[in-house]
Amino acid sequence: MNKIHLTNSVLLAFVVLVLVSSSACTSSSNNVNPQVTTDKRPELTEEKIRETINDARVRNVPEVANASKPISWNFDSDEPKEFKAIETQVDGDKATVVMDLMTRSAADARNPQELSGKIRLHYELQRGWVLRQWQIVKVENISMTYKNLVKPEPMPDSTKEGLER
Repeated sequence: MNKIHLTNSVLLAFVVLVLVSSSACTSSSNNVNPQVTTDKRPELTEEKIRETINDARVRNVPEVANASKPISWNFDSDEPKEFKAIETQVDGDKATVVMDLMTRSAADARNPQELSGKIRLHYELQRGWVLRQWQIVKVENISMTYKNLVKPEPMPDSTKEGLER
């Protein structure tokens, strides 16, 4: 009988503890201060833009002189890029960045090209297992154009031998 009384006392104490803690949580959630937020969004920095633009694609990029058909361009990590964020707007879990960008093909490209102009990046905050990250969901061409570059001629073997000496 003593054992049952002890078990019932422990159970009663546990129920009281749960009720007290849940009422404390309920009363504190009713007095939420609107100035304090626990929803921390990662910052959309130039470093993050430089990282996320790789593998993004801009479509319908016209040639400077309109002599060739428009192209689509995938940004790669091995391409040199110079850019400046002109305008950044963040609205909750969505953001847009207008940037002035110049890039060109990687050094070993078959048909070297150079692109320059303005694009608009549309971002959404994606939820991962642990962290939330800004991801590009759309790239919009504002004024970006491309031009074909002259590919440097390979050096003749006789010139290479002269340089090695």
